[in-house]
Amino acid sequence: MAGPRAFISFEMEDRWARDFLKEHARDKRNDIHFEDYSVQDPFDTSWKTQCRARMARTKGTIVLIGPTTYLSEAVQWEIAETARQDHYLFGIQINRDKTHPVPAGVPTSSVIRWNFQQIVDWLDTWT
Repeated sequence: MAGPRAFISFEMEDRWARDFLKEHARDKRNDIHFEDYSVQDPFDTSWKTQCRARMARTKGTIVLIGPTTYLSEAVQWEIAETARQDHYLFGIQINRDKTHPVPAGVPTSSVIRWNFQQIVDWLDTWT
């Protein structure tokens, strides 16, 4: 059975982490199907409209937390829109050996380290 759809919020410099997450999900040994609804070109004229629509087709948002994520206006807007849509939200520290500042709106109790099984377990709570 496919897991819930998630919107991925990330700072563009951390795109590698989004790609890595997607690759993990493609592994047939996992029981999760991952849909990436992230917008590739933030801040073009239709960005917020596209984000709202894409987020509406999901159960929640995964915030990939890197060194500068907490400074990103786009990430802040996506977190606020997740709350507005009353969707689930959790964050993932993208570096196993570093703790980066958590963006406002993401409860620290909802932030995990990079561990794919734990990510799957969090997504399973969304159903």
